[in-house]
Amino acid sequence: MNPFNELRAGLCALAKRSVAVMGACANEESTKLYLALPMVGLLGYDYSNPYEVYPEHATDVGAKPSRIDLAIMRDGQPVVGLECKAVGADLREPRAELRAYYDAVPTVKLGIMTNGIVFEFFVDTVVPDAMDEEPFLVLDLETVARNGVSDELLETLIHLTKQNFNPETIAEMAHIHLCKKRLRSLLVAEANAPSEEFCRFVLQRAGLANVRTGTIERHYGPLIKNAFEEALVLPVVQKLRSEAGPEGKFNAVNLHQIGQRIVTTERELAIVAYVRRRLAYLVSEEALFSAIDRIDHKDCLGKLSVYYHSERNGRLFDYVEGNDGIDKYVFPPPFGEIVTNNVLDIDEPLQATFAARVRELGPLQLVGLAQIA
Repeated sequence: MNPFNELRAGLCALAKRSVAVMGACANEESTKLYLALPMVGLLGYDYSNPYEVYPEHATDVGAKPSRIDLAIMRDGQPVVGLECKAVGADLREPRAELRAYYDAVPTVKLGIMTNGIVFEFFVDTVVPDAMDEEPFLVLDLETVARNGVSDELLETLIHLTKQNFNPETIAEMAHIHLCKKRLRSLLVAEANAPSEEFCRFVLQRAGLANVRTGTIERHYGPLIKNAFEEALVLPVVQKLRSEAGPEGKFNAVNLHQIGQRIVTTERELAIVAYVRRRLAYLVSEEALFSAIDRIDHKDCLGKLSVYYHSERNGRLFDYVEGNDGIDKYVFPPPFGEIVTNNVLDIDEPLQATFAARVRELGPLQLVGLAQIA
């Protein structure tokens, strides 16, 4: 088996095992032992060797000493720092702990933040020896367990293994990934709601200058939005038609490809996986816990709809991926839009809306929902 396929098989097996045992990991130590260390092993490092993987590595460089849960060593120096939190923990605030260690140790060229299921990978593409604010790669094992792993993700991950570890290659690759991510978010945002600046740029390229703002808002804005959507969708549809069966119909794989090529991002899939995990933590009724398995999603251009059981009647919220980690969650009344860079901010509307949808759509006999909703 070649290394690429071997990594794919190993990652899929690890993802299924991790999802199966994560319920037994109640604290940071169990998360580190049973979820984080197996990932370190998958990347090719011997975590039974303290000269290669050192726990609770501390540095006294700088005014304030810093410590990391796991340091991967090379020639006696740490090159990778991994900070681990308990399963289900939000990773945004704890990034500061990883950043303090990364910034204090010049030999560290890769930072990993994890709760055992979600793994975030950081480098220093903006300021040398200063960890970036956003990860260049996010790996969600629950998403991998449900949907498999993309070639793009594997092509990145294989460069992070012990055999292929090269800081310069990783930094270049991370820069490309972050740039692509920002451009994609920008284009999706413009496709969903074209800004006046973007509309003027397009109109000037089309030979229309000095257009009034009111005319852009009433006429050209919606026209550009429709043209943008068609430019994104039609080439894919035409290609898939050429791949259609003898009856000229799309098969299930074709339709899946349309969604994957146009709108689905790793961040969107991670949000769906996060919602399932977070609700398992938030709800207390057995009927609600059992209903979590019926949460699903539908891709639309510029947004992701997350729903319970029924797309039409069971909508929980629409998710719009934003720039610089600031996302929009649109809940039904009375909650409305929530724009935030902290996904914990949706806890209250998520729990209440989910409880209401379960009450409305079934199961029919539930106890205690009135108190939860």
